[in-house]
Amino acid sequence: MIDRADIPRLRELGVVANIQPLWARCEPSVTDVALPMVGETRGRWMYPWRTILDSGALYAVSSDWGVSTLNPFAIMQVAVTRRPENKKSDYPAFVEEERLTVEQVVRGYTTRAAAAAWRADETGSLAPGKFADVILLDRDIFAIDPYEIGGTQVELTLLGGREMHRAEGFAG
Repeated sequence: MIDRADIPRLRELGVVANIQPLWARCEPSVTDVALPMVGETRGRWMYPWRTILDSGALYAVSSDWGVSTLNPFAIMQVAVTRRPENKKSDYPAFVEEERLTVEQVVRGYTTRAAAAAWRADETGSLAPGKFADVILLDRDIFAIDPYEIGGTQVELTLLGGREMHRAEGFAG
């Protein structure tokens, strides 16, 4: 949660907002616990990801591993839909105007995360001289229904150009 007046300060101060989108959904921990404790006015500024990005602030996307999933695709789906992974568009979204685009959340996990870790010159994107860290997915997450992003599977993982994972049955 953030005070709306502090959002422009993130950019001014060069602060990197570490966004953990999985929590930005209508589930009991938010609707039955957090919102009643903070009230409707302050609750509007829980997880204001789109407003933060629109302000020009730096950001990275991550999980809250240890108390949530490490699966980036489930997290991406919530970032884009603002609904629990197993719910569809007829289920209420949590502050729907704060949804991110698929491109924004992918950048948050890649180029923006690398920059936040002071490693943008080595990783985060594919370019000559950078590590060849690549994953090949079973679907195009930019072209599918956003409610299908969470089911994405990694077919192949290269780390520094070396194969680290190959899904069973993947021949590519």
